[in-house]
Amino acid sequence: MENPKVKCSVDNCSYWEEGNNCVAETIMIEINAHAHAELPEGTRDEQYDSHHTDHAAGVKDTCCHTFKERVH
Repeated sequence: MENPKVKCSVDNCSYWEEGNNCVAETIMIEINAHAHAELPEGTRDEQYDSHHTDHAAGVKDTCCHTFKERVH
């Protein structure tokens, strides 16, 4: 199965490409309640915590933890 296209408007992320496309190999989505949790920054070979599940009432309850600031 081909990976879905992920759109992102955060242009200072190293995984951002022209056209607001995310090229990270793994996308980690969390609920906002975990926004301040100690999570690793996204890297292509990083293992993410997938041993828990949460419930989000809607899209506004989630945040994306694959952001990695692009160094210019």
